[in-house]
Amino acid sequence: MAGHTLNYLALAARNAEPVCRFLGDSLGLLRTDVALQGRSIPFFGIGKSALAVFDVDDPYLDEPRFPGVHHMALAAADPAATAARHALPVSGAGAGPDGKRFVSIAPSATVGIRTRFIEPLAIPASAGPAYKIDHLGIATDDNDATVRVFSGNLGCPIESTQTDVEIRNVTESFISDKYGAVYHARPPQILGGLRDVFITIGDCELELLMDYDPSMKPKAQLGEEKGNTKGDQSAIAKFVARRGPGLAHVAFATRDIDAILPKLAGDGWRMIDLAGRPGGRGSKIGFVHPSNFGGGLLMHFVEPELDGGYGRTCSSKGETT
Repeated sequence: MAGHTLNYLALAARNAEPVCRFLGDSLGLLRTDVALQGRSIPFFGIGKSALAVFDVDDPYLDEPRFPGVHHMALAAADPAATAARHALPVSGAGAGPDGKRFVSIAPSATVGIRTRFIEPLAIPASAGPAYKIDHLGIATDDNDATVRVFSGNLGCPIESTQTDVEIRNVTESFISDKYGAVYHARPPQILGGLRDVFITIGDCELELLMDYDPSMKPKAQLGEEKGNTKGDQSAIAKFVARRGPGLAHVAFATRDIDAILPKLAGDGWRMIDLAGRPGGRGSKIGFVHPSNFGGGLLMHFVEPELDGGYGRTCSSKGETT
């Protein structure tokens, strides 16, 4: 099959058990326990890829280890040859889940995005309210460099670009009992913003998130509210300042966000959103609170404007070996 596709996404948690309950019990994803160096790792099939859940101190994970989205593994019949063909330096190699050969790419070569090539793992998936990974959120301070790696070098197509800006409009009024009312609009003030690029990897995208204006980072007044562009910019700025550029969150595609969010709350999960709100690419989005998983692991849901309208396969420039 031509193209680089996401084989699995590695999630790291301080306590893997609630993550597995969320994915398996609440989302209904099919669980497959896969052998890895004498232990079993839970994998959950979703769409054409899978989610693997690791304890944050699992030795399979590269240092430094943080709770959150640790790495993405792209399918390659010959991982080492694939890395060499794209002139990507290898920082580690070995036998991964189910004994599949893998190589880790030096994060400096992928703008901080922890990336592996691995022999394809076949993880079965079942139908459910979350039917695929919609995108992987990437916090970055250099969209252009990231595009050069994943689109220019690996050949994955740019699905779309987007600029998110939150603006405050202020109008002054002068109201006189003798002369009437005069209204004066001040120039709009930008409170926060992000520059987005969506790059397709298999049946999902990488969403590159970079500050609209780096001079605005950080601002003490940013991030006081959740669910807006100002808060989103603050979250991205804080992530990059604390951990450097890299994988920040995972988003799942759903066909009915206003059904799944309250259902999850009813299951006992703490939610940031109980109803879908406007998101990128004409979608509706809603977030799960990371405290459910011990902090650090951020997940959210997306109801696309056009069901299944995003995913494409990488161009022939990124053919697997």
